[in-house]
Amino acid sequence: MKKIIAFISTLLVLSAAVFADVSVKKRDDGKVEVTFFYGNPRATEVLLAGDFNNWQDGAEAMTKTDKGFTMTKVVPAGTIMKYKFISDGNWTADLKAPDTVDDGFGGKNGLVDVDTLVAAQGGGDSGAKKSGIKFISWTMLGTQSNFKTQGAVDKTKKGFDFDSQSVGLKSYNKLTGNALPGVPFYVEIALAEREIEDYTGEKKVTYVAKKTDSNDWEIDPVDGLKQLGSDLLSSPVAYLANATDNSNSGAKGPGTNPFLGHLKFGFDTAWVKYYTGFNYAKMEVRQPVIWKTVDGNWDAGYNHVGGFASFSTGDKINNLFADSGVTLDAGFIPNKTADRKGTKYGYIGWLGASMLNGDVVVDLQSNGAYDGTLIFDDPVEHDFIVGAKAKFADLGLKVAAQALFATHQKSSADLEADGASSVADWSGYSTDIWYRNTENGLQNLAGNVQLSYEDSDKVWGAGVEYRMRGAQASLLYVRQNHDDGTFDLSNMLGVANSQRVAVNGYYNNEDIGLNIGLNASVEMPLEKIGMKDEVAAGWKAELDKVSWYNDRFSGNYEPLYGIESGMEVAVTPTVAYTLDDMTFTAYGDLYYKNYKVEDGSSYIGEKYGCSDSEFAFKRAGLTFNWKNIGDVVKALDVNYGYDDSNGARMFNTLVGQVTLPMSMKASVAFGLRTVKSTEDGKKFVEKENNPFAFAVGFSKQFTKLAKPTFYTQFCYNMDPYKHFGDGQDQLNLDRANVNGSHEKEGVGCIDPVDWYDGRGAFRVGIRWDI
Repeated sequence: MKKIIAFISTLLVLSAAVFADVSVKKRDDGKVEVTFFYGNPRATEVLLAGDFNNWQDGAEAMTKTDKGFTMTKVVPAGTIMKYKFISDGNWTADLKAPDTVDDGFGGKNGLVDVDTLVAAQGGGDSGAKKSGIKFISWTMLGTQSNFKTQGAVDKTKKGFDFDSQSVGLKSYNKLTGNALPGVPFYVEIALAEREIEDYTGEKKVTYVAKKTDSNDWEIDPVDGLKQLGSDLLSSPVAYLANATDNSNSGAKGPGTNPFLGHLKFGFDTAWVKYYTGFNYAKMEVRQPVIWKTVDGNWDAGYNHVGGFASFSTGDKINNLFADSGVTLDAGFIPNKTADRKGTKYGYIGWLGASMLNGDVVVDLQSNGAYDGTLIFDDPVEHDFIVGAKAKFADLGLKVAAQALFATHQKSSADLEADGASSVADWSGYSTDIWYRNTENGLQNLAGNVQLSYEDSDKVWGAGVEYRMRGAQASLLYVRQNHDDGTFDLSNMLGVANSQRVAVNGYYNNEDIGLNIGLNASVEMPLEKIGMKDEVAAGWKAELDKVSWYNDRFSGNYEPLYGIESGMEVAVTPTVAYTLDDMTFTAYGDLYYKNYKVEDGSSYIGEKYGCSDSEFAFKRAGLTFNWKNIGDVVKALDVNYGYDDSNGARMFNTLVGQVTLPMSMKASVAFGLRTVKSTEDGKKFVEKENNPFAFAVGFSKQFTKLAKPTFYTQFCYNMDPYKHFGDGQDQLNLDRANVNGSHEKEGVGCIDPVDWYDGRGAFRVGIRWDI
């Protein structure tokens, strides 16, 4: 019986290997060549991103062939690889991957178990010994010494004083696969969520030692070390997770780590696919035309209640007309997470079709949200989305259009009369349309039209786009993220009451290694809405009820109200030159704004604070990348960033990183802050400035013990590294510029110039991505 099972399992794996776009070849030295193939020759650029090259940060360009794109990686036997493609800027799952795992964000990662594929290819049965259930872990353990480089009260006093010592642990552990044939599941246990510093403002830090602003011991290091030793010896998980009593009446749901993070399971048949999700589980992302109409970070219910149930058509239905080049896609998701908290009922329904073998796509979607005790009872909002796109390969043309009509069955006043403290609270702080009435007219519309051309040799291309969004055009299940400052809704549709015309183009001459790109846009109000008008006044009144939101995110989501006339222009030119294995890139972000605003009644300024002018040259950068250098130094990356986006100070940064043998990387960064002569700069106390900044870091990935990455860093008045839990051994850059931070329970977005100003840190840690 065991041999029969082994034979069947091997046959299934072998079938996957034959039809998958991944092949393997065992070499004489024991290593394995893994070849990835992406079968879309019409794509312009395809990158391969995975856990083996730091995902997006290390994504590598695949080689184009007549049939598609290919890349071969050489890895040791026993390697397991998770991956996705990035096709023309869009993350794309490999539909023909040998295996898949849930990525935790409503999508799938391809999974390559090298030994399993090699065994199947050779006809052996070792591949059958592998479990169909996969274990995935994103775990990091670290400690940080924090220092103050200036006084907490008197910032003109400089020094390097110890502030605190912390221990952090984040661990998210998942089991995914098929419990039975056709019964997929995904379970995540959040073991711990303790930071090494309080950059989020959530106080999720375990301190071993800590001083007050007056330099007294708040936590004595002797006492802290005793506590550390005692709890690590007796109850390490509870200590590092900072577990609390679950009987605490103030705690929502589980109230503490460890807790059930994601829970998703269902069944997958040839006719129907079903899965249900709870807690932080995500629905599958939908992006059939232009917009993401179901976001990858919309929780099943972050208050640990609610959930969703997804029904969609299986392959038998989807391919009923495949012989005619038509593929169908239909689904329905009744849910209790229209507010993302898990307390409001809603639904998502769609019907789509891909025709002419994918050259034409049409899609219809409808969403709903309700305020009743039963689903479909007491409606609040219904969205209607229609879209289509087409490719004319012979002409090099692509065209796409999408439209939204968001209807409101309850106004802001209605929601608050029913018990909501504000529209923001009712929606789970997941929208930017605070004010709404029930008139449902032109202000409830949003739209996007795109047209692009690319010549057959891919030497040059150009595109044009028109985007508009009415003052009440909300959209359910796309998140306006108040937690970490990623504004998905307004970035996609534009801010409320706005319209934008954008153009882009490129010239790519591979013979001389020159690539020139240009993106430009003009944004202006869709209609004139004064601050005393009902919509603007209602929006401002709603915002005042959640003033903390405005304080943290001012400028990121505000609608274009109170503007008499004018526009804002943004231009980003990019030039790249490649010579053999060396690439030089330069870019700049230029802005011009000439809004004429209502006297004394508008929040939008006529000038940029960073320049005291209608013009702003906010950012620029130069990068130098050199790969395949030699055996000692394998690659070199140098990034110079010019950041003039701050009102008071300018920030120049230089960041370098070398890739060494044995999966080692070393980095160094320098920064220079200078006080500007702007109006804000004149208010800034010169002696409080910390002009000089630097950082050094080192990381090493090991090949044993599930291939962890060890890292150590020292930062002084700047921090060019990602946060603990975000891949903290990697650089945190926006192209060549150092990024800032985000304090979701405090000040919100932190400017790169201000981030780590007056602070220092020494870190040691280890990270697993299993």
